[in-house]
Amino acid sequence: MFQVSLGATCFSELTILAVTSFVFWTFSAQYIKVWAQNWEQKPVGKALVLQGGLGITATATNILVGQALVVFMMTVVFRCASPNFNLLHAGLTNNIAVNLFCYFALLFYFVNKEHNQKIDTPITPISGAKIQMEVSRNGSHFLLVPEEIRYIETSNNCIVLHTEKGVFVKYQSLSSLEKMLCPKTFKRVHRSYLVNMNFMDFHQKNSSGDGVLHLKNGDKIKFSRTYRKNLVEV
Repeated sequence: MFQVSLGATCFSELTILAVTSFVFWTFSAQYIKVWAQNWEQKPVGKALVLQGGLGITATATNILVGQALVVFMMTVVFRCASPNFNLLHAGLTNNIAVNLFCYFALLFYFVNKEHNQKIDTPITPISGAKIQMEVSRNGSHFLLVPEEIRYIETSNNCIVLHTEKGVFVKYQSLSSLEKMLCPKTFKRVHRSYLVNMNFMDFHQKNSSGDGVLHLKNGDKIKFSRTYRKNLVEV
């Protein structure tokens, strides 16, 4: 668009698109922040596909709005009888890459910010006090007590808490959380799983000593023979 536009017209088109994009991404940032909070709750491949689709949709929306405003301003405000710009050419050569960059720059900024905010320092339980854990999902914050947790599993650099209130992701190691919980209630059954024994129904062992732990809600968790002694103690 800018290659075939001249003088004040070129500057006007550039200004319109710049202002439109600034307003659009400023407004969209609050929604991208919410989407960023769901990043760790999905596998990397699925998260990339989902965010890629959202990025393309946001980019297309911004381009259409910006180009429509350019047409309006050039034909109505500046009274250009025959504006010298090509919408398709302008979108392909100038806007798509820039808008995708804006989307993913905002996305990974919020992902990184969310990660840094959720990194937990070890918490020493106060004697006689009831332990509560703050977790978040889709921008909402919740307080959990250990009795609500069915089991906990590791995932990448975080842990996933399966609770009666739903599934939550927390940036903390499984070992550090295990030290906070009652060892008589929460048992390590696998290097990747910590289970609330109050939710256990029964377990099945195979010939190798490993097996499957069945919970009362129907969930199945694998256990290893290394930690089977913890089940025997129950």
